[in-house]
Amino acid sequence: MDWKLLLEYIKVFIWPSVILVLGLVFRKQLVGLVQNIDSVETPIGGVTFQRQAEAVAEEAAEIEGEIAAEISEPTRSVDQAQQQEDADVDVRNVVEVRPERFQRELASLLRVAQSDPTAAVLGAWKELEGALSDVISPSNVLHTAGAMIRRVEVQGILPANLARVANDLRELRNRVVHEGDVRLTTEGASSYVAATQSVIDALSLARTPQARAIRYEQAVLRAFVDLGFPIQQVHRDGDLDFFAHVDDRQVGIVVKYRGHGRFERYDLKRLADRFPVSAAPVLVVVNVPPSGPVVDFNAGNGALPDTAIREVVQWRDGQDDTHLVHALQRVAES
Repeated sequence: MDWKLLLEYIKVFIWPSVILVLGLVFRKQLVGLVQNIDSVETPIGGVTFQRQAEAVAEEAAEIEGEIAAEISEPTRSVDQAQQQEDADVDVRNVVEVRPERFQRELASLLRVAQSDPTAAVLGAWKELEGALSDVISPSNVLHTAGAMIRRVEVQGILPANLARVANDLRELRNRVVHEGDVRLTTEGASSYVAATQSVIDALSLARTPQARAIRYEQAVLRAFVDLGFPIQQVHRDGDLDFFAHVDDRQVGIVVKYRGHGRFERYDLKRLADRFPVSAAPVLVVVNVPPSGPVVDFNAGNGALPDTAIREVVQWRDGQDDTHLVHALQRVAES
């Protein structure tokens, strides 16, 4: 027998046999790997874009639903008089996002997605840019899309989670523009348009006085926590928002958001009637400056009898933390 010839035959057939055996052993893993490959032609293929757009659309819809649920809670409603004042000032000074302005165009883009998915994506992003530019503070500076999103987030117009979704849409749009070989599907473009509609609707809800009041209350609560004061939540009954603890003393906290103007004495009087003298003194935190009579009340010159309210302090952001701490300590010692 020619052993050398036999050895050559073995060399020829051994590797295909090994590959076959490995394929049979790891067939499940290989199938899963192949199923996870969205496109072999481009890093972001049509299927990848579709999945990402669907995920963004789902998150945007959830945020919209959360905002709508929060502002519809009876205990979250602002005083009717104050709500009307906020509405008046919004009409005078603020261009609100009105979703109906964009609904017709976005509905048209859903139809466009059937024949030209790329045009639908680019058109939807243009509508979102328009919605953002409607609410951004006037400026002579031209903003990039990313800078515009950051600006409205810093101004408190766009909640952080909604800003993140808007940035996701911006990145998806940029991939379409800068990676021309991305082949979009009708489904992916439709999901992108749907996500855009949800962001615009959520942006409109986030601009309501109720939503702004909620975000302000959450910011005040975070400020107390960040400053190291133990917090005790209370059941929402339209009165105290939470308790803050200073050493062994407990202070009731009431947070009030105003759309404009000052915190007037009649605002204080209206609150005082709801908080009669009790074991826990009360600190009122507001986003606007207190008026002269309220400043006098803080100094003890305009005291209101039979109320647990001890002081009113303005807090807008971290720059006012010192005022917040000193006010809380004064109330705790009162």
